[in-house]
Amino acid sequence: MHHEGVGDLGEAVVPPRYEPDPGLRALARRLVALASAGVPARCGVWPGLADPGPWSSRPAEVTHAVARHFADGEAAALPRFNTSPSPLTRVYAAASRGRLDAIGPDMAAFPRDLASPLWWRVLDRVRGGPAPAERSVAADLLLRLGYQRHAAEVLGTSPFRGFTPGLAVRQLAVLHWSRPSSAEVEGLALAGARDEGLPAGDRHALALFVLVRNGRRGAATAVLDEAAALVARFPPDEPLAAQAHYRALAFVPFLRGDLAATWDLLDRAAASQRAARPRTALERLAHDDYAYPLHETIARTHLRTGAPAEAVAATDELVALDPNDHRTWALRGDALLAAGRLEEAVHAFDRGVALGGAGVARAAFHRAWALDQLGRHTESTASHHLWRQLEG
Repeated sequence: MHHEGVGDLGEAVVPPRYEPDPGLRALARRLVALASAGVPARCGVWPGLADPGPWSSRPAEVTHAVARHFADGEAAALPRFNTSPSPLTRVYAAASRGRLDAIGPDMAAFPRDLASPLWWRVLDRVRGGPAPAERSVAADLLLRLGYQRHAAEVLGTSPFRGFTPGLAVRQLAVLHWSRPSSAEVEGLALAGARDEGLPAGDRHALALFVLVRNGRRGAATAVLDEAAALVARFPPDEPLAAQAHYRALAFVPFLRGDLAATWDLLDRAAASQRAARPRTALERLAHDDYAYPLHETIARTHLRTGAPAEAVAATDELVALDPNDHRTWALRGDALLAAGRLEEAVHAFDRGVALGGAGVARAAFHRAWALDQLGRHTESTASHHLWRQLEG
């Protein structure tokens, strides 16, 4: 990778930040607005576990594969995946299709005309009580589909009484998506990472969570340092796990302004990714699932260090990995805006709008601004109207 130079900003522009109103009421208002906006989610995996199609993202393909193997009693054949989609993905996708009756918290109440046979097979397995060896996979799947309460019931973590060896990662995910206080969840995760009674892999995962959460907030704190020290105690041998390990540790020098050390760790992460040799279609899916956040991190690091041209180049990898993920076009659009390439940025945000679902409002907001900068005011007004409509 080339890291020495800082990209020439040229005619770089700085768009306003997209900051939707916080809180559950604002979310409910946006969902109702999305249901009537006429921008349907193109992928059928989230609302009903239909087979993946030409508009399906990699996380959707992973979710369908997990559902199929769980329903077939073949959970043991699944490799470890990396990305944990927000439970709101299903909710946004259902609302985007105009189906507010599909956003509820009970899997059994899902509309029958939307649900595939696989949906009901999964529900039957959940109701029957997954075998102990399947509980982690079942909880992961339920979280992916947006059913946090069901996932907690499968894991026996309602109420939470401490992390269980072998299930700590899923228990943490349930806590993360169910509890409003991120400080509370991070405190529980850090306490678990300190617990000598948990396996090294569980402690590593819990500490990694705390490190990444603080790193994303830009918080160079004592908590971040402790989490990083705990992560460093348990270096994984498996290449994809090592990639996530080095990628997370890169937050520490980055927040201290040590870019040489930051890129050294990201280069180690990239080398670990290359060292993985997928042999099956499932392993390839897992390989790509790990690769996506690596290239996302590389692009964001270039963007935050004033190298927009390099950031755009890094998003080429995201487009190749997953052209149906709204995050691909959000980050590519941001990088193109920073590079002053407004026409291309508009095309990127066009792709984000076309996918429907969770990313539409943000894409419409930035597209409106870019079009206005280009003097295409009629189109800008239409895009701004869509954004305002989506905000409810």
